[in-house]
Amino acid sequence: MTLIFCRLVFFCLIIGFLNTFLIPQTALAEGFRILDHGASATGQGAAFTAQADDASALHYNPAGMTQLKGIQFSAGTLLIGGTVRFKSDLGPNVKGGVGGTIANPPPSTLFLTANLPALGFENLPNWTVGIGVTTPYALQIEYPDDSLISPVLTSASLGLIDIKPTLAYKLNDYISVGGGLDIYTFASFLGEGQAEIQQNAAPGNAFGIPAGTGLEANGKDTALGFNASVLWTPFRNQDGHPLVNLAFVYRNGPNLDLKGDFLAGGTRLAGAATNIELPDIYT
Repeated sequence: MTLIFCRLVFFCLIIGFLNTFLIPQTALAEGFRILDHGASATGQGAAFTAQADDASALHYNPAGMTQLKGIQFSAGTLLIGGTVRFKSDLGPNVKGGVGGTIANPPPSTLFLTANLPALGFENLPNWTVGIGVTTPYALQIEYPDDSLISPVLTSASLGLIDIKPTLAYKLNDYISVGGGLDIYTFASFLGEGQAEIQQNAAPGNAFGIPAGTGLEANGKDTALGFNASVLWTPFRNQDGHPLVNLAFVYRNGPNLDLKGDFLAGGTRLAGAATNIELPDIYT
């Protein structure tokens, strides 16, 4: 088994995975991109870009951190359950799921923000800093080993985390700007600490691998992206609270150059590599 072949196999698997689960389609909506990173935001249908009620503003609109007072902390976990079905015109439908009643590990978030005066920097009243950790693409899908599509897919996971050091500045009472880095990486405490796709060897394959042998392609990388935002508050009430907010957020999607292994029956056959381009997001 040549290295070129293993890279080609891994590339084809990744492309199929992205096309099926991450690229927005009419039936799949936004696939498995996690939109919910705070309880209050979830309660408002994630329509949270133009307001800042808690530290999750660091994710939804960094510029909104300037509306938070003192030191703010927010953490949460999203419980995801359900099933998926593959519909075939040539055979029975195949039912899959998230590996259990609830996906494990569940997507989680952590945010910490602070106005610089609250940290003792009294001469920098308009600055706010923050750090956050999210799981933006917490994909985990499993199909039975004996299903119709097992030679194509039995399991896929993308346990990616996003570390977000962030800074915001209040230009005046009307306009604030914010921005920060998005450090996309994998961690051992989230799944296997890498992207994985698994399948079973098909009968009569050209490489002599026994039919039904478990195949796995995996890889990991760290990539750097960024985000930038603006928050405009044209009207306030007599107490100074916003009446109208308008916001814009841009999130840059970097490329992940995944490098890992190609395994058959748990034995490493060769190295594998491919590329995943995360999407740019405008809100």
